[in-house]
Amino acid sequence: MGSEKEKPKRSTRNRKPSRRRRSKRVKDDDLDVVLLCNPMAGGRWKELAGILDSEEARSVRRIVTDSLEDVAPALATLSQKTALLCIYGGDGTIQRVLDRLYEDPHAEHPQLAFIGGGTMNVITRWSGLRDTPEGNFRSIVRAFRTGQLLMKEVPLLHVRQGDTVHHGFTFGVGPAIRVLNMYEKGRKGRLNGAILAVQAALATIGRFPTKVRALLEPMEAEVIMDGEKLPYGRFSAIFCNSTGRLHIAVEPFIGSRGRDNFYCAAYAVSLREMALMLPFLARGWLPLDPKALLKPVSTWKQIAFSYLGKSTLPADPRYVNTTAQSFEVHCREDVYTVDGEIFPSNGEPLCVTVGPTVRLAVSPTVDLGPTMRIAAEISPLR
Repeated sequence: MGSEKEKPKRSTRNRKPSRRRRSKRVKDDDLDVVLLCNPMAGGRWKELAGILDSEEARSVRRIVTDSLEDVAPALATLSQKTALLCIYGGDGTIQRVLDRLYEDPHAEHPQLAFIGGGTMNVITRWSGLRDTPEGNFRSIVRAFRTGQLLMKEVPLLHVRQGDTVHHGFTFGVGPAIRVLNMYEKGRKGRLNGAILAVQAALATIGRFPTKVRALLEPMEAEVIMDGEKLPYGRFSAIFCNSTGRLHIAVEPFIGSRGRDNFYCAAYAVSLREMALMLPFLARGWLPLDPKALLKPVSTWKQIAFSYLGKSTLPADPRYVNTTAQSFEVHCREDVYTVDGEIFPSNGEPLCVTVGPTVRLAVSPTVDLGPTMRIAAEISPLR
């Protein structure tokens, strides 16, 4: 057998070093999606880790704050290329974001997506995003990349007291906000919240002398709605809202709002009476006007027409529930709330008007009624 010829070795003296192709790093300022995370909301670090490790998070700019006070400085670093801002946090985080973004209502603002992560997540649930925060984030980013993300324009409330301005979806003042303030100052958690709710119920309905009894006294106030003063001076609840929902399963407003007004409710009744009616008020069912019973023929005629959709039942006028373009409260309350955030009151009038409009990522079920929305979300065809 012939011997194999050895292949000549190539000289490495003049060989140029090989160049590896490096993946081009995209600058943070060039990313059009930003994820703002407040891990202190609910303390769900494990949940946040799943979001940051997801495939969708690799193509977004990530900002993680240490506290609510860091939200405003973080938002100041957003570039003009930011098209979508995803927010991991609760209603308090969202409120801080809205206050910072809309300091200048005429500036360009990114679209918003609230993916959850807080304790209550009222706004996130209202928008129809009922998956886990990780699931919400991943589906939103995928839909945004494919041009299938559904957006809804929602007006904010502009709440002003003196030189202080806040923006949000819900404004409230009165006994319920005093109890909320007590909860915020104490130890938070579902157990402590449940205990406080039971104490409030016992003090309201049973008149038991719990520590929250003094907080539940009706609020003395003067309310001016669309330039007209209401003929009442004591209120158990005052709320303004732009979404129609105050809390989970609490949608107390009637009628429909337009682009230039918002929902408002001012109940000039005792807290005990309102508590007994609460299951009906939470669904927007107002009690019948007692004076209407003095005219039984016309009352039954209105009831018959209401079933045909040609009339409405005569509601108790003490339960003011309508829409307005301006709402002003003169009171001596120590605190008020915007989206669950408690703010100190300085005694000046609290003025609520229609604020700027946000473009919010929503589910297709957002405009359905409560019953139809639940049915659509559990449907096997979904």
